[in-house]
Amino acid sequence: MQRRGVIVGLAAAAAWPAAARAHSYRLGDIAIGHAWALPAQVSRDGQAFVPLVNDGKVADELVAARSSVCGAIELRRNNRYDDPPLSSFLLEPSKPLPMRPTARHLRLMSLRDPLLLDQRFTIILDFLNAGEMEVEFHVENAPGD
Repeated sequence: MQRRGVIVGLAAAAAWPAAARAHSYRLGDIAIGHAWALPAQVSRDGQAFVPLVNDGKVADELVAARSSVCGAIELRRNNRYDDPPLSSFLLEPSKPLPMRPTARHLRLMSLRDPLLLDQRFTIILDFLNAGEMEVEFHVENAPGD
């Protein structure tokens, strides 16, 4: 029976990106996993990703984000430029909100400098109910690289 508990625990850990165990955050009921961004060239837009989970009983929303590395950050549902940005990402109780390339992400508009592999920078995430949290993002080709 104990061995089964260890296997279940390892499976649960594997479901969360590997590097999330190295750096993750909590803001009230909001669990913030491994935050990362793809490399990008200056004067282009970048993409950043951060898995979120609302462990509370009441919905919350990610309503904005800002960083000194870019002019603005848009909340995007996919990688298409013809879709308008979203006003928020809804965080329903106990329902993970994943982000990944070509799907839901933070679009970093008007990068001031290139985003280079192994670089780190911060983004302030603003939640409707939980408030603000500064989160460190790692520039990687894939989460945990």
